[in-house]
Amino acid sequence: MESPTDQQPLPTATPPRRPPLALVVAILLALGGILAYRYSLADEEDTDDAQVIADTVPVATRVGGQVHRLLVQENQLVEQGALLAEIDDADYAARAEKAEAELATAQAQARAADAQVQIVEASARGGLATAQAALASSNAGAKGADANLESARAALEGAEAAARRAEQDLSRARQLREANALPQDRLDAAQFARDAAQATLAQAKAKVTSEEESRRAAHSRIAEAKGRLDQSTPIAAQIEAARAGAELAHARVRSAEAALALARLELGYTRITAPATGSASKLTVHEGQLISPGQPLCELVPTATYVIANFKETQISQMKPGQPAEITIDAFPGQTLTGRVESLSGGTGASFSLLPADNATGNFVKVVQRVPVRIAWTEPRPALTLRAGLSAVVTVQVGN
Repeated sequence: MESPTDQQPLPTATPPRRPPLALVVAILLALGGILAYRYSLADEEDTDDAQVIADTVPVATRVGGQVHRLLVQENQLVEQGALLAEIDDADYAARAEKAEAELATAQAQARAADAQVQIVEASARGGLATAQAALASSNAGAKGADANLESARAALEGAEAAARRAEQDLSRARQLREANALPQDRLDAAQFARDAAQATLAQAKAKVTSEEESRRAAHSRIAEAKGRLDQSTPIAAQIEAARAGAELAHARVRSAEAALALARLELGYTRITAPATGSASKLTVHEGQLISPGQPLCELVPTATYVIANFKETQISQMKPGQPAEITIDAFPGQTLTGRVESLSGGTGASFSLLPADNATGNFVKVVQRVPVRIAWTEPRPALTLRAGLSAVVTVQVGN
């Protein structure tokens, strides 16, 4: 049998090994970094569905004609107001000269109409006063004719009485002469007196006839004067008619002025200028070409740009105007531009499409919609040529 001293000693238990302190610290730092990164991303929303946009302006002609000069080349940078092209203006210059002549004619007619108003006013008032005076004079003449007629009739009665008396005296003288009671010279005197009385009677009758004619003429002049007065009385209507003619002449002046302004505008439209600063692209006309009103000349792409970023509808709950944004352009890798949210569209992009989706047809598949967000530059870099249509990546700080 073995002795107790020959027995092998039992193995002792090895204590568990602890991980190094550096590894624990590294794991904790990694977890903290992941949490910090996720926390930082919670305040950001980004999208790569973004583009640089410029409000392209189609430049079109407003009048037709032959292109006289073309002063711009394809993709040339032009300043606002720069002359792009000229259309042959011979016809338009002639129309402007014709409009100027028509305006001068209308102005002369207006001046003549104004003078005519003054003449009509003076003539009408003078004619009324003259007619009134003529009527008063005719009435006075008629009264005088009536008096003269009465006087002539009285004289006729006296002449008739004198003639009867002379006739009686002659008859007695003849009887006395036949009885030799009266000398011959007395009979001759009675005969002479009778002849004289007959002559006076005839003169008195003629005077009555003349005065009757004068009276009729005087009353006729009264009627004529009344007629003239009736014609001259409505002076207000005559003056109003003259003033209406003057107003018509002045209206023609205004019409001629408008026609001249239109002709000058059309003459000015023969010079086509740049509405903004930018690049003239897609040039479609050439010198000598005959163009019509409204025909496009080129597309002017302004140098002022902005970004349209299409965010998912699940990203815009905290997005609002004024929040800062970072933009990277695919054409300029490694360069980050800054901007700010300017506005959010009133609808999704699909709602503004030509054929918007109709989910009431029965076949419905939910698709995450995108909302256009306009981003304005806060620190533009003139050295970078930001052409319209360039792709971009936009990150918006929604926590600010």
